[in-house]
Amino acid sequence: MRKGTLTFVVYFIAVMIVACFPRAGYAEGDTVFTLSKSVESALLNQELEVTVNGNNLQDLYAYEVLITFDPEIVELVKGESKLEGFYIPPKADNGKMTIAFTQVGKKAGVQGRVALSTIIFKGKAQGNANIKLVSVKALNSSLAATVYSYGASFVDLQGYEWANTEIEALASSGIIKGTSATTFSPGDNITRADFICLLVRALHLNAEVDSNFNDIEPSDYYYQEVGIARKLGIAQGTGDSQFEPRLSISRQDMMVVAARAMKIAGKMLDESVSDISSFSDSSEVASYAAGPLAQLLKVGIIQGYNGMIKPNDTAIRAEAAVIIHRVLNK
Repeated sequence: MRKGTLTFVVYFIAVMIVACFPRAGYAEGDTVFTLSKSVESALLNQELEVTVNGNNLQDLYAYEVLITFDPEIVELVKGESKLEGFYIPPKADNGKMTIAFTQVGKKAGVQGRVALSTIIFKGKAQGNANIKLVSVKALNSSLAATVYSYGASFVDLQGYEWANTEIEALASSGIIKGTSATTFSPGDNITRADFICLLVRALHLNAEVDSNFNDIEPSDYYYQEVGIARKLGIAQGTGDSQFEPRLSISRQDMMVVAARAMKIAGKMLDESVSDISSFSDSSEVASYAAGPLAQLLKVGIIQGYNGMIKPNDTAIRAEAAVIIHRVLNK
């Protein structure tokens, strides 16, 4: 390695260590890093490919990624960068792996949605390799750094044990974030716009946005996602070309848009199902929601509470996480 390159790498690593500050808070339009896997469960001697993806990137010049895995199930084979620049190959130690990359020279960082790195594992035994994204340290072209944390357990899930697994799974995959580095606020209401954003991004839905609802501005962080949902017929608004994005979404509306999104994503539902009379509050369900609710009930996306659907209750963040997780796994 040339001296100049070595000096730059040492400087890059030093900046990563001393200049990174934990990122608190949550906004649906933020940069998000995720993992995609060729298979979920490993087999003996089978290769398992994992891709580190960046979404909504804003001037990403360099990064350092921490990934954990079960060393009894898989072993690291190799890693490679999807970008042009200097790549530090993955180093694995007792189930933890770090990879790093930096561009070289004075140039702008990467923008948008990009596959950043591919890592190849090989199965040592059959089972769940439990490969998780823990954190990403990202630098922009000015070498200002931000830490994105995904693997930390939230400390405020007591009383929401029914959603704990789903919340942690989505957080470790970067699909949903907490309201701080250690809290998820599971009982907080989720807005209509935020739930649409989660659906569109989780299912990787796309469409040309040539118009939007009248109460959504191009500067809104959810403009693109709501526009995609409108174009695809997932979001149909509240009338008079209004969407009311900042209102809390009701349980029945959450279920309706989830059912529509599943169909667009190719996850078929039985449209002949319509009976929800077994629930004591079925008469409270709006006519437009009865069919989608029945379809989601049949496939286990929703299960009700003590014989009730509670269609007009506002949906909370814990419920949204459970619905998104079930939709992704159908």
